Parts: sequence; structure tokens; C-alpha cells
Amino acid sequence: MPAEPDRPTDALEAALTDVIAVLMATSTAYALIGGLATGFRSRPRYTQDIDVLLDVPQIRLPDLLERLRAENFEFDMHGVIAEFKQHHLAVLWRGDVRLDWLAPVLPAYRHVLETARDEPGPTGPIRVATTEGLILMKLLAYRLQDQADIEALVAANGGTIDLDWIRREWETIFSTDDPRWRWLEQQVTGQH
Repeated sequence: MPAEPDRPTDALEAALTDVIAVLMATSTAYALIGGLATGFRSRPRYTQDIDVLLDVPQIRLPDLLERLRAENFEFDMHGVIAEFKQHHLAVLWRGDVRLDWLAPVLPAYRHVLETARDEPGPTGPIRVATTEGLILMKLLAYRLQDQADIEALVAANGGTIDLDWIRREWETIFSTDDPRWRWLEQQVTGQH
């Protein structure tokens, strides 16, 4: 029987639990972002990947990766280290579950990481980006799924969204004349 579309699969939940345990055991600063994080801040949606914004010094990266390998994550050690060093992102796998890492190279991403909050998870707290942090990251990516996630975040949190915080972070990268920003303002303020 296929997994319910509104709840993480057992494999995804187990992988998330193990990733969080490793990140906590290594005192790695992280924030859950992406579809799973959107589910914490709005309505759950089907996803088969884990997206994490994380800050790990390069010297600690091999230990972190070895710990994940011990939890049955699969990857090429040298390839992941090179990707993370050069492109500030990496992809690891555990079966069908994809783990995407992103380093907070932009100040706005660092602020998303710093403002993340603990939320109750299946086996303990999970650091999840705030609604504003998720909206900012999804606005920067602006794919169709990101737009749908923003709409869900606005619907679930409309009266409490700090649009000024998002604007300040957005303006460190783009102008508010950008069509993406105008679209977001319309979503949040309800002015179409």
C-alpha cells in the first residue's frame, strides 16, 4: 500500500530521526528547511527528501560523514567534501531518501539558521526554520512547488508573518522591484 501523501514515510521518518541525532551528537548548527519544514509550519505535504541548512566547519565534516555512514547513509566521502567545499551543497542517500545539505553562505541564510526554533519531532526536538525563514528561502528558489509552499505558509500563518523581516533579508540580495517580491507582498497582504 502506498504511503499516505500527508505523512512522512517510515523510511523518511527514520532517516530524519537519525540525521537529527547525528547533528545533535556533533553539536552541528542546523535548521530543517524544505518540504518537511513547511509541514511543521503549515500543512503536511508528501516529500521523500530531507533538506537541511547546516553550518559545519570543514575540519569536522569527515567525522560527521562517518557518523552518517554508520547510520546507513550512502555517499562518496571525497565527492561530498569537495561538493560542500566548492558549491556549498551536498547530496547523500539512504535507500530512496535523499538528504540535501546547504551551507549558509549568504548572510540571509545564516539568519534563517540563527532564527530556527525547536519543534517537537518523533523522538525529540527538531530545529526548524521559522515561517519567515522558509518563505524567504522558497521565494529565492521560486519553483512551482516553492510557490505552492509559500501559499500554504501564508494561509496557515497569515496574520503573524513578519513581512518586514523577510523584506530586510530579501533586500540584501534583490530589490523589492523584483516580480517575486511583488508576488509575495500580494500573497501576504491579500492585495491582488
